[in-house]
Amino acid sequence: MQKILILTTGKGGGHRSSSDAIKAAIHELDPDVDVNDYDAMNFFYGYTGDEEGYISFTTRYRFFWKCFFEITSLFKGISNYILSKPIYKRFSKLIKEYKPDIILSVHPCFVGSVNICLNRMKLTIPVYTCIIDLVKHSYLWHEKKCEITFVPTLKMCDFLLKKGFQRKKVVHSGFPINTKFDKINKNPKEKILIPNVLMVNPSLKSEKVTLKLILAALKHNVNLTVVTGSNKKLKEFLDEKLSNVENVTVLGYVLDMAERLSRADVLITKAGPNIILEAVKMCVPIIITGHILGQEEKNYQYIVENGYGVKCDSQEELSEALNRLFANDYELLKEFSNNQKGCTDISGAEVVAKYLLKAFNEIPM
Repeated sequence: MQKILILTTGKGGGHRSSSDAIKAAIHELDPDVDVNDYDAMNFFYGYTGDEEGYISFTTRYRFFWKCFFEITSLFKGISNYILSKPIYKRFSKLIKEYKPDIILSVHPCFVGSVNICLNRMKLTIPVYTCIIDLVKHSYLWHEKKCEITFVPTLKMCDFLLKKGFQRKKVVHSGFPINTKFDKINKNPKEKILIPNVLMVNPSLKSEKVTLKLILAALKHNVNLTVVTGSNKKLKEFLDEKLSNVENVTVLGYVLDMAERLSRADVLITKAGPNIILEAVKMCVPIIITGHILGQEEKNYQYIVENGYGVKCDSQEELSEALNRLFANDYELLKEFSNNQKGCTDISGAEVVAKYLLKAFNEIPM
């Protein structure tokens, strides 16, 4: 049986969402292929599967995270060497037991470090990588020894070519998105009585900033749903502060995001690439109101430059943006939705799956 090892992280979140999409696409094309989507954080001793540490690092210690991101990216070679040390024992054990024919990484920490480990093991298993950052990205993704580096946009493809990557080793695949996120909203609604606004983790600064953004949205005649995800502290704070406020529903971690996006007329969110592209695929206009420092801080450029939405830096700007989107019978809202119909960056899962399956025919058995 042919085997593919996908190195991902977490039980939810962006990396897991992307790996789930690729795994599903592989099985759609060939259900007989064995796919092990492994949480690569398990290579580190002491990892418990709890993502609270990452959430805390990127929210409460935002500038420390940015320093960490920039330093590891700048000193790519040293960073990969350091990473390879603690992961080697458990990585090599997994490889010996599972015996994959192909390795695909969807996390920057497990690209160069994995190649170092394989070299140490004297193995030549083909390694592929799928970059799931939109604009700014860690240089830990950059590993010219990989068979192919899949990238979400043509602009990133050109960037890697300028960095010295071989043309045959860079593929504009688009972003890997699960098929459940479909173009349900493909044709803008002819008539919107009360806009359905979906807000997903709009800010990483503080609970009070998120509350201000919610209140800014509620100045308008909207039905607002707020999803706090894994941030339990934020949900408790909002439940208390909004207990007597009408037209707003606060939810924690949800499993039906595709359905909620299908009902939304506009999405307000931080600049996470997965939620951005899921909304684009479903033709839901986007308002960017926050970002993780480092890898997400320039993602708003993708949305603004392609005419998929706008960026707001304050509750005042958010209120004004909603005014513009809702004016003249939602003219601008419908324009953004129509622009999203032409997006070519949303078929990554299927493209990656086809390349990996094609590679089986080229690997000596």
